[in-house]
Amino acid sequence: MSDFSLISQAIPLVFSPANLLVIFGGLFLGMIIGCVPGLTVTLGIILLLPLTYQFSSPDMAIISLLAVYVGGMYGGSISAITLNTPGTNSAIATTFDGYPLAKQGKVKKALDASLFASVFGGIFSAVLLLLCASFITKLVSRFASAEYFSMGILGLAMIAGVSGDSLPKGIISGLLGVLVCCIGADAVTGVMRFTFGLKVLRYGIDILPAMIAMIALIQVIQKMRDFKNSGGKLDDVTKIDHEGLRWKEIKKLLPACLKSSTIASFIGAMPGVGGGVAQFMCYNEVKRTSKHPEKFGKGSLEGIAAAESSNNAVVGSAMIPLLTLGIPGDGVTALLLGAFILHGIQPGPTMFSKQGAVAYAIILGCLVANILLLAVGRILTRTVAKVVQVRYTYLAPVIIMFCFAGAYAANGSTKDLIITAAVLVLTYILIFLDISAIPFMLGMILEKIMEMNFVTSMMSYNNDILIFFKRPISLIILILTVVLLYSLLRINKRVNALNEKQINENEISKDEISDEEENNEVFFGQRKA
Repeated sequence: MSDFSLISQAIPLVFSPANLLVIFGGLFLGMIIGCVPGLTVTLGIILLLPLTYQFSSPDMAIISLLAVYVGGMYGGSISAITLNTPGTNSAIATTFDGYPLAKQGKVKKALDASLFASVFGGIFSAVLLLLCASFITKLVSRFASAEYFSMGILGLAMIAGVSGDSLPKGIISGLLGVLVCCIGADAVTGVMRFTFGLKVLRYGIDILPAMIAMIALIQVIQKMRDFKNSGGKLDDVTKIDHEGLRWKEIKKLLPACLKSSTIASFIGAMPGVGGGVAQFMCYNEVKRTSKHPEKFGKGSLEGIAAAESSNNAVVGSAMIPLLTLGIPGDGVTALLLGAFILHGIQPGPTMFSKQGAVAYAIILGCLVANILLLAVGRILTRTVAKVVQVRYTYLAPVIIMFCFAGAYAANGSTKDLIITAAVLVLTYILIFLDISAIPFMLGMILEKIMEMNFVTSMMSYNNDILIFFKRPISLIILILTVVLLYSLLRINKRVNALNEKQINENEISKDEISDEEENNEVFFGQRKA
């Protein structure tokens, strides 16, 4: 069946009243989750995931989660601009120019620039996904079990390699996730592994309860700890004015948006990079080529556009390796991979041949969500900004309740509640040791793919362990794994250097301001005398 016919089948699915309503709801929820510091996009997806079991079709479930993803990426800029506190990690660079512009009384202008850039970057990457997904699928249609195992190694290595400040800790976390997922009955022989005679571990550890513990509950605990240490104080929300972005200013932002979207789409398609790296790379490149680089860090609209178009462009491009190869592009798409599996959808090269209409419905849903973000953002941004005023002592109990309810609803078993609590303790230990839990989670997700394809390869090629190096495509993938790991280490080193440079510049500017205030005090003091 041709791509055109599959797209024609997907269009009615996406533009059904139910799906459009789900997209609006997902965007609104994502904006709220994204704008509240401590509540991330991953948390929003975790909270919504159990509810998607009630949806009529798998494509509706995935589209709703994508809408939360899209809305959350923009929502992170709201608190970044109004509070100087990014709601998501991908909105860190937005604070460089968003908050200074807000302090100048131009909050609405900063929010409008963020919204425009977010929509531009999201649509750019969604169109790229629509045009390239099928083509990439055809390139890997001849993959066998050896190639799939190598792709699992690639995905695990990429995520583990860029998680946290330490590569060894990231790899340890990923391997621990693989080990934990081996608990329970062997998928091939049925032999019990690592159960220690406990019935609760007989069927292994499900992905959903582990996700809830590692992503949602651990963030609630950390946020409550920070809230208590700060004495329960929250920054005041900056008042939003009514002077928005003008068409003349929008035209000036187009080059920055186009450049950032292009760079971020390429970076986001690399498994394991994500918006955290893309925002700094794009911000630095736009600043380097800008006609007014001196304005960056002081309230530049170009700076806001560079940061926001980059992190939203990652949304669509990160879906490329997920849909075509079955490899998550970042932490959020790792959760989406789990959602795909839970709803009976197997992403990868066979998805476009076996579930082509669903695949294109998901891609078109991502495109529609980015288009509708413009309307939803203009209508609801002012309202959503007020959410950050809610005391976290009220938010935390509600989040905890939803988390445990979601863990129980997955299988209707109290066993999942026990597993959720146990994984939460393990995750807290990892955080205490400064080890990221994201590679751990991805190790659990990728273990099934790696184990099944490894066993199949050994059975097919007479236990020849070198088959992964003998098959050309598999060897290329393994070489690419090494090359990308090396390049990612260099990228992270460059990003850290840029971050330190920006921090130093901010500290210098603060010192200059304090010196100027001190001189003014002396001057006025002498004048008064």
